[in-house]
Amino acid sequence: MTRNNGTPVLARRCGVRPVRQTFLIVCEGEKTEPDYFNAFRMTSATVKAVGQAMNTMTLVAKAISVREADRAKKRVYDQCWVVFDKDDFPAQDFNRAIAMAENAGFRVAYSNQAFEYWFLLHYNLYQGPIHRSRYADMLKRLTGVSYHKADGFGTKMYNLLKPMQHVAIDNAKRVLEDCAHGNPAMEESSTTVHLLVEELNKYL
Repeated sequence: MTRNNGTPVLARRCGVRPVRQTFLIVCEGEKTEPDYFNAFRMTSATVKAVGQAMNTMTLVAKAISVREADRAKKRVYDQCWVVFDKDDFPAQDFNRAIAMAENAGFRVAYSNQAFEYWFLLHYNLYQGPIHRSRYADMLKRLTGVSYHKADGFGTKMYNLLKPMQHVAIDNAKRVLEDCAHGNPAMEESSTTVHLLVEELNKYL
């Protein structure tokens, strides 16, 4: 644009702000997982991480209802995730829950067997079956901290493990490369939590 006398007019940008990314993260665990994801220090995103004390398909159905309830209040999320574990639930239910979530537009951060496997990967590349009953003792030996599921412990784990997070991401990717054959319920041990972590890290 130029003035009538031919000199250029400089465009002035007023009130331009970057668009914040919004996350809905619906977790199976009531405390550890929501606390962990809420601990991310976001600078260009907002996170709503909630625990529902539900599992597999029931959790996915609840997540859909949470999203729709918020949508009715004019709150729409850029990314919607569900976080749940295989535990000892039937393989068919676990795989159906993943498919149900993806068909509903959710992304899935699952763990086989449980979320704490993601914590273990910060220290070592653990491959093959490890029953979740062993996780607490393994983590205590590695961290020097007694593992529990009280309020705030997920935040504590986030802060403790943050310096090694890149190791966990690399280990989780390697595990999936070696064991992923299209049947997550049978791929023990494995996790896709790193996919959600990588997304959150984009907005720190």
